[in-house]
This record gives sequence, structure tokens and C-alpha cells, in this order.
Amino acid sequence: MPYSIDWLIPDQVIFMRVFGVTTEDEIRASFESVNTMIESSEYPHVHLIDDTGDIEKPISPVKALEIAREIGIHERLGWSLITREKSVLVRMGTAFGSSLVKSKVKSLATLEDAIEFLKSVDGSLNWDQVNQTLVLPD
Repeated sequence: MPYSIDWLIPDQVIFMRVFGVTTEDEIRASFESVNTMIESSEYPHVHLIDDTGDIEKPISPVKALEIAREIGIHERLGWSLITREKSVLVRMGTAFGSSLVKSKVKSLATLEDAIEFLKSVDGSLNWDQVNQTLVLPD
């Protein structure tokens, strides 16, 4: 499961893109990377946009929840927005799992929808600092 993680807005919004076949070790590493990035920021609530639209074979939502519990959800994680998720089962499992680990998770169709949602819930984000290479079409 290759993945990439970068700041969409430095120190405020993380953008992660996951693609290919997912493995437990790579899910674990991606969760750890997100926590490390949040820890490096002084912003009170760092949001995450996770583009899962190019995953070929996901791990089970139960296993993902186990890994999330093992690694832990950073106390300063704000909204975790999942975009382009194809699997209804994964969306349902994520919604259920987020209630168990007490995180704010929402599934949205596109990156643009996620950006509009964040604009509506967090007026303090600095949209002038958006990493345009992440929002431009491939």
C-alpha cells in the first residue's frame, strides 16, 4: 500500500493519499506519520484529509480500528475527512469505529468537498497557504 503524506496547509491540514493494496504494517506506519506531523505542529486542532479512492484492496475495518487503538488517535486531531472511498462497508466501518475511538470522521465525495467542509467548520485555517501541488488535477 503505497501512500503519500504532506501538509495541505502547513501545520493545520494534513493530506494523505493511499493507493494500491493495503497492508497492516503500512496502515500502522501511516497512522504513526500522521501523529508525528500533528505533534510537530503548534496548531490546536490539526485536520486530516485522507484520499482513499485509489485503494485496490483495503484491510478490514475491524483491523484498521485495532491498529488505530494500538497507535492511538492524537489528542489534537481535529476532523478526519475521508474522500473518494468506494466501499460502503469501509465507510460504515469507519463511521462506527470513529465513535469507538472518539474521533470526528466524515466521508465526502471529493477533495473539493472536504475543503469546503473544513472552511465551514474551522474559520481559523489559513487558506492562503494551501499547497497547490496537492489540489491540482493529476
